[in-house]
Amino acid sequence: MGIPYLSLAVSEEKLGDSAPVLFQDGIVNGMRSAKDLGFTGVEIHIRNPGSLDVDALLEAEKELGIKICAVGTGLEYSLNKLCFTSEDAGVRRKTAERFKEHIDLARKLKASVFMGLCRGTAPDYGSRQTYLERFAEEILPVQKYADEKQVILTLEPIAYYMTNLLNTVDECLEFMARPGFENLELLLDSHHMYLEDKDMYGEAFDKCAGKIGHFHVSDSNRRHPGAGNVDFDRIAVKLKEMGYDRPVSLEVLPQPTGTEASQRCMDWMKRHW
Repeated sequence: MGIPYLSLAVSEEKLGDSAPVLFQDGIVNGMRSAKDLGFTGVEIHIRNPGSLDVDALLEAEKELGIKICAVGTGLEYSLNKLCFTSEDAGVRRKTAERFKEHIDLARKLKASVFMGLCRGTAPDYGSRQTYLERFAEEILPVQKYADEKQVILTLEPIAYYMTNLLNTVDECLEFMARPGFENLELLLDSHHMYLEDKDMYGEAFDKCAGKIGHFHVSDSNRRHPGAGNVDFDRIAVKLKEMGYDRPVSLEVLPQPTGTEASQRCMDWMKRHW
């Protein structure tokens, strides 16, 4: 079993301390901060993949020895208002086009692409199935494009207070069993699992064996390990038992500072990897 990339979230622009991104002063600067703190990877949270200098990012990877593991797409929803389940067909079309741009970027970086908030949310619980079917229909061509480009898409179970679509591990696994999504993998997040999954240290993990493409470290209050109620030592043991060797990535609020929150997480990581 290999050692996973120990990663953290960075962004190109300032998002504020209510966003779970540790370093928000440019991707390359964030990569430098990650290296200084002992991390070996980053996930980049971006709103326009076409605006990035890919050659500069690849050079920074080489210079710093820091891997860009994944491309986060949540800003497309929160800032650009793109959504696969929008009532506006034009918005849905633009969302698919933009995701293909993320996939093209990820192919160059040899990274995965997150499928998170851009699922949107149904206006009420009675219409959830309708919106879930729309989501499946809209992302199937995107999944096929990712397969052609040999890029992994990862689907994240997200807690109820952010969306009412695909909240739990079970719901995501059921969705992934649909034809055409054989290569879709899971992005698990300990914060969302704590809120949504009954047995997050046992059965919820066991069902995901071999299907996890990325793991987010985040405590029950969205802060660094030890700031809330999640038992991260049990999570580390479970990941190692499963033979997990993909990114273990810190996506938490930069509180009290991005540096201090990152160091608290690295202390936990060093005990296990």
